[in-house]
Amino acid sequence: MKEKFVNSSISFISKYQECDDLKLKRLKYGLEGIYSLIIKTIVVIIISIFTKTIQETILLILFYAGIRTFSYGMHAKSNLSCWITTLLIYNGIPLFTQKIDIPNNIGYIILGGALISMILWAPADTPKKPLIRKNQRTKCKILSIIVVLIYSLIYLFSNSIIIKQMIIFALIIQTIIINPLSYKLTNTRFNNYKYYRKN
Repeated sequence: MKEKFVNSSISFISKYQECDDLKLKRLKYGLEGIYSLIIKTIVVIIISIFTKTIQETILLILFYAGIRTFSYGMHAKSNLSCWITTLLIYNGIPLFTQKIDIPNNIGYIILGGALISMILWAPADTPKKPLIRKNQRTKCKILSIIVVLIYSLIYLFSNSIIIKQMIIFALIIQTIIINPLSYKLTNTRFNNYKYYRKN
């Protein structure tokens, strides 16, 4: 199914745009990522409907995507581990939050920690996708900080416990994923752009 989607998409794009081998490889990689994202999202939503956590799941997806887009972070090293991580995060956390309530004072501490993390470590690149350009890294850092500040304002003024919980957990996850210690524990190289420049 994936191969059919990727091949038909490449054939369609090739009709309107010339692609060399490098461009085709990049295109294939991107299309495989899109396909994987679509399938995982569908599975996560279906599970959330059965577990009656659809609202929490959608909010978590949105808030997490908002901060992940600019601060990047680690990726799973295999398709299986990616599936496990995805289900644990997007289906496990909404179930977990139904049984707990994070006090506001703890929430403020987490927001502050997330802001400091973005200042120190965002954006955190990967060996497969090093952020080579300095202006790109600076832009992503600034946008990551802005997103955390926006989330903080939403947290401060929102009366919805669900929204507050999903903001906090989205930031907790991303703070862990961009932390150099997490890279070290998973034997993943940190600040990959530095090594790219040396080659």
